[in-house]
Amino acid sequence: MTNKEKVDNLISDISELKELVNGMRDMDICPLSFFSQTFDLAYKILRDLHVLEGLQIDAFQKQMQAYQDVIESALLLQETASAPFTGKQPVSLNEAMEKKNLSDFRKAFSLNDRFYFRKELFGDDEAKMNKIISDLNDIQSYEESVRYLNDKQGWETENDAVPEFMKLLEKRFR
Repeated sequence: MTNKEKVDNLISDISELKELVNGMRDMDICPLSFFSQTFDLAYKILRDLHVLEGLQIDAFQKQMQAYQDVIESALLLQETASAPFTGKQPVSLNEAMEKKNLSDFRKAFSLNDRFYFRKELFGDDEAKMNKIISDLNDIQSYEESVRYLNDKQGWETENDAVPEFMKLLEKRFR
């Protein structure tokens, strides 16, 4: 069962509890079955909330593990690169995180970048920009990406935004 289905069931149970309680509002004496039903339903709601909480904790732990893996790999790369006579440059944590983010090209842009590129390169057309970025995300090489952009966009190289966009695209493949 998905999270959405679990939440929908929870909402349904809460609605049922609300109906039971509202039905007893004007009664002077409540039948004993009312308390048994409401306690059972309230317990089920609490149990379901606890399950959802556990799922969120698991998701958070997986996310934290992924971040920890990136940090550990960056540290390992830095240690390896720092070894004498290797000739390799150390890799910073920022570089490792940036490389990970650029594997999904949609995440390569700051909010300011998105506004700037949308205005300067895509004629303020958000849908067009999203389509191009999504397509670029599926392309596996820098050269192929450049060909795609030349075919689809044909940008003028005098535009200052073009080299900035291409710099981000190039970073994705290095």
